[in-house]
Amino acid sequence: MLLRRRVSFKIFSISSSSSSLNQLQLYHTQNFKSSLTQHDDLSIRSSLANIKNFAKTGCFEDALHLYHLVRASNMNATHLPFVYVLKACGGLCSIHEGLSIHGIIIKAGLGQNVTFMNSLIEMYTAFGHLISALHVFETMPQRNQVSWNMMVLGYSTCSQPLAALQLCVVMKNNGICLDAVGLKIVLPICGQVEALQVGKSIHGRLVIAGLYNTTALATATMDMYAKCGQVGAATKVFDEIPTKDVVSWNALMTGYIKSTRFEAVFQLLYQMFAQGIKPSITTFLLALQACTHLLALQVGKTIHGHIISTGIYVDISVKGLLVDMYCKCGELGFACQAFTEIIYGKVNTWSCMINGLGIHGFARESIMLFFLMLKQGVKPDEVCFLVVLSSCSHQGLTQEGWKVFYYMVSHFFIEPTMEHYASMADLISRAGCIHEALRLFDAMPQHFKHSMIGAMLGACRIHGDQEKGREIRDRLFDLECRIPGFYKLMVSIMVGKEQWDEVIKLREVIMDRKLWGNAGSSFVEVSNQG
Repeated sequence: MLLRRRVSFKIFSISSSSSSLNQLQLYHTQNFKSSLTQHDDLSIRSSLANIKNFAKTGCFEDALHLYHLVRASNMNATHLPFVYVLKACGGLCSIHEGLSIHGIIIKAGLGQNVTFMNSLIEMYTAFGHLISALHVFETMPQRNQVSWNMMVLGYSTCSQPLAALQLCVVMKNNGICLDAVGLKIVLPICGQVEALQVGKSIHGRLVIAGLYNTTALATATMDMYAKCGQVGAATKVFDEIPTKDVVSWNALMTGYIKSTRFEAVFQLLYQMFAQGIKPSITTFLLALQACTHLLALQVGKTIHGHIISTGIYVDISVKGLLVDMYCKCGELGFACQAFTEIIYGKVNTWSCMINGLGIHGFARESIMLFFLMLKQGVKPDEVCFLVVLSSCSHQGLTQEGWKVFYYMVSHFFIEPTMEHYASMADLISRAGCIHEALRLFDAMPQHFKHSMIGAMLGACRIHGDQEKGREIRDRLFDLECRIPGFYKLMVSIMVGKEQWDEVIKLREVIMDRKLWGNAGSSFVEVSNQG
């Protein structure tokens, strides 16, 4: 039985912590090479079949290793299963290995083989090398339907959905129609870019061609309508699917989530249970998202119970959503329990727990958890830093906030966004440190400054700092800010201090710049009875 070994691109080293295991693997490898060298047809045929099976089952390392052992037997390259070897290269992102095999294919005169060329397109798009895939496609002496489908899929995989749709137009101009596989590829692209009219056209073609009863194509059509915001059309297509699988149910749930019809998600989940459809991990993830948006704690607890009973509770993404749901629903104890059960949590899970502690008044604990996250080797993103800064702001932890902000900029080289600056301005202003707020204001990019003025004006008003208020007023003039509310706030500050000369100057500026804003109005219904 062939033992699993890790493949190196140029030489093969069998790594193991046990020397005896190394010797055993080396013995099997040498014997296998010996049998191949002797041109044992049975061994070679068995090896070629094993390469195919390994690639199909996702054992890409084994497939590549066995391929190289077969190559060592000096076997004719035309008999090698390059389709499955290239699939293994794409699955492992083994770029240099893939380039080497591409060279072997060309050198062996197999560049005319359409199947091999299609596999090269698939491999290069898996690498994200769209230019290489396009080069293979354009230099193919002959193309079949699969070639076009693979190239359309390649554009989509490489995040160029519009180019994929343009290639479909080129196909049509060349007299090539999309088959069932191509239609299944194009429908999600239409949903991604919300190309509703194209999607409707494909829907019509499915009906005319009699392919509409295919569950996979009907589900793709429904998903397209849902992503284009046409939930009614998606629901109609869903009702017409003769045999619904769990993917169909999940696609409609996703449409309901996008259109903020969260109660409909629950209704769909109940229908699934009533019809005996077994939910998948995706089903529970969508249901928990609906619970989080509606703050439906009891429903969330019920779904939590179903998750445990179905045996998928170990999934990290599910636990992360449980943490978020419990935090936002006010059940911090349940959130902590779910969080402690996560061994290797992602940064967004840590952010949810940190945010939960912060919004419930445990700001210092949230900061401690943040530094524990750093100690565990989890790299924070800009959202995580924003959550920590907000926690500091709510509890007035000025020094801690500065420390976190410094970490973000100097240690993790994250460029502060307007939200980060707003949190810092709010934190500093609440503490009455208007001078530090002004220093931060002067240091931030010009296009963020307009959004910060309001927070600092409010702080000056609260703390009665007239001198800093005048400095902010001068900056307001220098920026030529045209937000009427800021000028009105400045006027109210000056009126409160009875500084009428300043009030007159500000009103003149408002008149000159025509910053009147929208006049307020109210409506009162008066009854004529009695």
